[in-house]
Amino acid sequence: MTPPTSPGLAGPWIEHLADAAGLRERPPRAQRQWNHIAAAAGADCRDALKVAGARFQSLPDTVKPNKKGCGIPHGVLLSRGPTGIVYSPPLQVDCSLALRLGDMERVIQEEAEAHLSSQIVRINTLGSYACREVVGRMRPWSEGLSEHSFGNAFDIARFSPKRGRAISVLRDYVLHGDDPSTREGRFLRGVARRLRAEGAAARVLGPDFDASHRDHLHIDCGTPRWY
Repeated sequence: MTPPTSPGLAGPWIEHLADAAGLRERPPRAQRQWNHIAAAAGADCRDALKVAGARFQSLPDTVKPNKKGCGIPHGVLLSRGPTGIVYSPPLQVDCSLALRLGDMERVIQEEAEAHLSSQIVRINTLGSYACREVVGRMRPWSEGLSEHSFGNAFDIARFSPKRGRAISVLRDYVLHGDDPSTREGRFLRGVARRLRAEGAAARVLGPDFDASHRDHLHIDCGTPRWY
């Protein structure tokens, strides 16, 4: 007789195999994305964000996506992060993503001190919430909607330190090869590598990913798999 299997251990693995083999029908990816972000923030998320030191406005909760499949379940409009970084324009994101800015900003400030000898005071973004489809290299695998469509992503174009010139992703990001020769290039490479490696974000896409990200770093906290 086969011994019983612990559901807590085998269940997810069996479900993953079933998904991979196509043995069961999964909801469309947009629904899985919505389910993921809707469950990511607890009821105390905004209180925790306030305690972390962020400056933000709460947006009305959204209980279901709109007709296009988009929406932010627990939205905030965040103008300043936990370490004092000002976001311009402010980030319109889900509270769960905003709460992870503390870990992201820690990496950014450590890399700034190491390579720029200065703290970052401002980040210029190219957008956060936007109801739109995926563009670029990921489009064939994504089944459509970008993580931006759920307030679960934002794009960074420029970092401004307290001292010295602003660092532009378009101008200063070094694509390949050995360590960049400029301090700006080393800062950008260090930020991208550490955010990817340390799990502060689920996904970091930049100029080294494809041409559609040549002028920014895309950061999201989306589902673990793209499919």
